[in-house]
Formats: sequence, C-alpha cells, structure tokens
Amino acid sequence: MTPSSAGRPPTLSVVIPSYHRVDRLPALISAYLAQDADEVVVVLDGPHPGWAAVLDDHDPRVRVVELPQNVGLAVARIGGLRASTGDVVLAVDDDVEPQAGFVEAHRAFHAAGGDRVLQGFMPVALPARRGRDAAPTYLYARDYLRQVQAWRSGDSRTVLRSLWGGTLSLPRSLYERAEALKPSIRIEYNEDLDLGLRLEKLGATAHFDEHARAAHHHDRGLDAYRRECVARGHAIADLERRWGERPAQLTPIIVIPRSYNRVLAWVQRRIAGRDEPGALEALLAGVYRVAGGIRVWKVQDGIARMLRRALAMRGYRIATESAPLR
Repeated sequence: MTPSSAGRPPTLSVVIPSYHRVDRLPALISAYLAQDADEVVVVLDGPHPGWAAVLDDHDPRVRVVELPQNVGLAVARIGGLRASTGDVVLAVDDDVEPQAGFVEAHRAFHAAGGDRVLQGFMPVALPARRGRDAAPTYLYARDYLRQVQAWRSGDSRTVLRSLWGGTLSLPRSLYERAEALKPSIRIEYNEDLDLGLRLEKLGATAHFDEHARAAHHHDRGLDAYRRECVARGHAIADLERRWGERPAQLTPIIVIPRSYNRVLAWVQRRIAGRDEPGALEALLAGVYRVAGGIRVWKVQDGIARMLRRALAMRGYRIATESAPLR
C-alpha cells in the first residue's frame, strides 16, 4: 500500500552512513529529530570503538548500526535501508546539515506515492575567508552549482543520470527493487550515478527541489584530493564493467580534449603514466602550495583542475590494466 492510499503522510527514515566522523553525528541526529523525522538510522561503516560514549541511541527513534568491516558508502547505505522501517528513505551524508523545512520537503514530495525520487539541494557552505589549501572544496562547489543549473533546465532523466548523494530520498520499496536489480557494490566515487542508472531501468522518475535545502560542509585538502582523484578513475572503470558502457558524462574526466593545450596535455599524460607521485606531480603540488600561501587563487585552481584529470586518468589506467575491460 502506498503512503497516499493509506490516507496518511509517509513515514520517513533518515539514513546516515558515517566513517570516522562520530563526533559530528549527535548534532546531526538532533537536527533531523527536531524536524520530525520518524527515524534516524546511523550506519557506522566499520568498527568504531567507543561510539556508545558519543552517540545516545536510547531515543526509540534512533538506531545505530555498526558494521563489522568498512564496506564503502553505497553498501553502508544498504545496511541502513535494511535497518530502517519508514515508507521513505532519506539518504544523507555525515557532512550535510539540514536547513529549515528539509525533512518536510522530502516527506511532502512522497505523499503522492509512486516510484519517484527527490534530489535535494546542498550548496557548499564556504567559509568567509578562503584557506590556503581549499581549492578542491571551491572547485567542488562550482561543479555542484553547474550541475544544479542542468537540473533546473533538465528533465527526470537528467536528474537520474547525475544523482548527487547527500540529500536524496526515495520510497523504501523502490530502493529495495533497485537493490534486487543490481546489488550495491563498493564504488569509491559515483555511487549515486550507479543508483540513478538502476532507478532509470526500473522506470522511476526524479525531480530536483531547491526547497529541500541542506548545507554541505565539504572539506578537502590537496593530499586527500589527490587520492580521491585516483579513486575517481578507478570508479569509472568499475562502472564500465558493471554497465557494459561508460556513462557519457564521465568521459571528459579521463579523456583530454583535442582542443586542450599541447604542453598541458603532455604534463597530464606524464603524471597519468606513473603509479605513484613523480617529479612533475611534486612540482605542481609545490606550486599549488606557494600559490595558496600568496593567495593566487587562479593558479591554485588551475593546478587542481589539471591534477584532477591526470590522476583520474592514472586511476583508470591502473584499474583497467589490473582487470581489462571487456
């Protein structure tokens, strides 16, 4: 029976996977409960010794699931799905803070029932003053707002083929069917795109709502960013194997356009061809840090963009060499 046919608002379970950020969780749990979430399910992605001293799970609306091992975001969310009881699952990240009316916007959207997905809005909460090692966060913030423009002008397919987790809700029955279609696997990036492709196969529709707003407290320095870029390349290879093709929007991440500057293209290929940091990558990292120290943001951002493609290309190459694509 759908929530609408039951003649009542749908019940809503907030699912928060978390990895080594336990200290952030009490404030998040309180925020969702204050917005009348029916249930908050925290999924600790792997052993987190001492979590009980930080998280109070005595409130009957709060459940804490500690997984025996680290499984990654997509699979951890399924742990939350299985532990939840609500009609609707609102999957959020542990660095996303709900703003006023966030939970109600998701609940109201699903009151009509049906296989419908809501993509919420989570602009990055940028600081008043930019730090010297914040280029990855500023690039992420700009990329996100460009995607928002596409959602505003696009259709359901646009949203499903570019799902951006952190503020995503769908009926639990639909989520379960997506899992039955293709069980979640560990993908270190683009987990949400994988879910969107499954939902599209099931005939679901999706909508973007700026009123379902949250603040994203994204924080990424250069070293973590470099590791993430390599993982991003691995993930593209994983998605190709899983779906038999590469989603078109991922190609620019690992393919240098013909119009690109030849010298910069050579630099990116050299960096991509190494299995570990080499002289060129170290040089760029050094210039990045100097540019941050003297606040030359255009230079720092340009280096971060160059490294993003070069390191994603490296990750993709390593992944395809270790397990060639068919």
